[in-house]
Amino acid sequence: MKVLLLGATGTLGSRITPALLSHQHQVVVFVRSENKLKETLPPSILSKVAVVTGDATDSNAILETLVNHDCDAFVNSAGQSNVFPWQAPRMQEIINAVATAGVEASKKLNHPMRGWFLGGLTAMCVHLEAVFTQRRHHFQL
Repeated sequence: MKVLLLGATGTLGSRITPALLSHQHQVVVFVRSENKLKETLPPSILSKVAVVTGDATDSNAILETLVNHDCDAFVNSAGQSNVFPWQAPRMQEIINAVATAGVEASKKLNHPMRGWFLGGLTAMCVHLEAVFTQRRHHFQL
């Protein structure tokens, strides 16, 4: 299966990447910083993944990546490690962008899109339930 992983430079994502590879999945990682990815993952892992740089709140960029790489699934481990008092939390924005891109990619690729959201779901549980209920045939949950 070809899997798009968002958040590969984080604590969880950096562990998911080798796990996906060890199970013979093809992995596309979507990260904000390719430099941070190079600092996070060893060259033996980096050489086995396709890297796309982008913003996890940009549903169009995520959609383009899912479609252009003909992905079968996505794993979202992207999020925020800290929210400082002068910053707005972005988890809702990230999860909404990924969910929207997953639904649209399913339509464009004409197959159900498998999706896993790891962390931050309490911010979106009501919204996600509505998204998945309306478009259940596009997702395998």
